[in-house]
Amino acid sequence: MNLRNGGEELVSFTKFLPVALIVAALAFIWMFVSARLELLPWVAFITWAGYFLSGMDIKGGIHLVISFTLGVIFGMAIVAVGTQLGPSLGEWAFPVVVAVAAFMILLLELVPWFDLAPGYFLGAAAFFAAGATADWATFRVVMIPGLLGLALGFVTAYLRGVVFKLEGVEDPLKKEKKEAGDE
Repeated sequence: MNLRNGGEELVSFTKFLPVALIVAALAFIWMFVSARLELLPWVAFITWAGYFLSGMDIKGGIHLVISFTLGVIFGMAIVAVGTQLGPSLGEWAFPVVVAVAAFMILLLELVPWFDLAPGYFLGAAAFFAAGATADWATFRVVMIPGLLGLALGFVTAYLRGVVFKLEGVEDPLKKEKKEAGDE
């Protein structure tokens, strides 16, 4: 069994197996540690995956931190403003506020360092899933595991690179990025 991109073989199952075992071990450790520290474990999985979606490099990681953090803040603003507008706009309050926020987020794609729109939506979604209470406690509850998830992404990418280098193959994700002209 081989990992393929279309008809092209990228890496064999036996060469990919150590990567799957590393991720499984990191996920196990994270779940254990997050329970001991009373953190919301699933938030880290959002930013862990987000690191790979952002390009698997330091610059992408910084973009993710910025957009995820601002996404949490946008979520808090949506709750605060939507609640304030509720009495006057009724059932239209939150749709209007979310539309304005989405509009602003998409315009941020035009601004360097603020241009990772999916990160804003990931941050806002994490905030809403954490209870959508616009306070410092909820911000911390989302941001701490969010930043730790980014660290897990960085560690995973590094260890993937080590494994694939030892196996003598190129990381399929890095190869796709290079073929797309991103490097």
